[in-house]
Amino acid sequence: MTSAASAQRGPVPSWLLAGAAFVLPAFSLALPSGYSWGALLLVLAGAWALATPPWWDWRAPNWGLAAFGAATAAMALVWMARVDVDWGLLHHRLSDFDRSAKYGLALLAIPAVSRAAPPAVWLQRGCWAGAWLAGLTAAWQVYGLGAQRAAGYTNAIQFGDIALLLALWSALWWRHARGAIERWWAAGAVGAGMYASLASGTRGGWFVAPALLLLVWWLQRKSGRAPRPRTADRRIRGAIAAVIVVVGGLLAHQWPTLETRLQQVRHEWTLFHEHGVTNNSIGHRLAHWELAWRLGLERPVLGWSEAGYRAEKQRRVQTGEAPAVVLQFGHAHHEWLDLWAKAGLLGIVALGLFYGVPLAIYVRALHHASTLPPGPERDVQQTVAACGLMLVAGFMGFGMTQVMFAHNSGNMVYLFMNLLWIGALRSRTATHDPRYPDPASRRP
Repeated sequence: MTSAASAQRGPVPSWLLAGAAFVLPAFSLALPSGYSWGALLLVLAGAWALATPPWWDWRAPNWGLAAFGAATAAMALVWMARVDVDWGLLHHRLSDFDRSAKYGLALLAIPAVSRAAPPAVWLQRGCWAGAWLAGLTAAWQVYGLGAQRAAGYTNAIQFGDIALLLALWSALWWRHARGAIERWWAAGAVGAGMYASLASGTRGGWFVAPALLLLVWWLQRKSGRAPRPRTADRRIRGAIAAVIVVVGGLLAHQWPTLETRLQQVRHEWTLFHEHGVTNNSIGHRLAHWELAWRLGLERPVLGWSEAGYRAEKQRRVQTGEAPAVVLQFGHAHHEWLDLWAKAGLLGIVALGLFYGVPLAIYVRALHHASTLPPGPERDVQQTVAACGLMLVAGFMGFGMTQVMFAHNSGNMVYLFMNLLWIGALRSRTATHDPRYPDPASRRP
């Protein structure tokens, strides 16, 4: 028995990993704090692994997980460094460490996915279910409750951005569908997730979407498969055409809203640059970016911290150096600029690692998968790596107009979905599913 095979039969219950792989993407937008339930299962699996040493398989180490763990620890330290703690009033400030605690829980989950690979087939099903549930949630809020923008159980921006990721993951997993029912279920998931993003009115996600769709297209072209029968090609073309029709219909239905919000971008941009107007969506973002850049230049090494950032904004508004609108939000609406102002170069380096490490892992995995012979092993590794790449690229793009990590949904989805995607790279095939026979040996 190989070391990897023994790890696959290790003490971590398979139902915990399978449950986490399904529940995290499936319920992330469909329930209040829905992303927490899958994360909880992964943390429980990690605690189980820690209770049954060895905690790390030195015969088949997963250095990718170790590197992501180091990047996660670095970000946890940055969140802690941003907090101004009055130790005499510590009992009043425990909430300040809430974000760092989430990163600590993610580190606790690492032994589980290093011991055994999350089954890829449950990630596939979870993405499809999550996209469907996001679309149904959006439809219920817009048509049932009369909401102008779908927001799920978070805010509209977070909801729309994560729904877009679920749609794109569903598109990447679509080629693994077996049978007509699964193909149509997957195609519907893509349409449902796209509808949820459109119904949220999240313009930042829309601007990123074309680049992400091009990335999906390129990844699918790069992920060549063995020749298919002509009838299979006809079914595939039919399903793709159906997705295009559905998405086109959704765009047509939502177009009045889309057109209005896109026209607002140009109008508000002009108002800011010509008249200095900041009391609108674009104006306040530009004002925040400008102020955050100036603050970072004044304290470039460690930044101002959370409390210092708030106090300095207040002072500058009082002296007329900044518009009052910057006091309405606790972050700069830009991931890099927010950390630049609050944590300086320390935060910039940590965020670069937080993005760069998993990005390098997925790019390397895609390259490795391209060297494998055609078959289930290559197909699954390519799709898992492509989904992970989409996660990082999406968050990097979303972060240009929103601080995704200022919200629980952003932190939990990025942390724990990365753990699932990186962990699933250890699996040659979608294990625990008879459609993908588990090979007798694994790459160490």
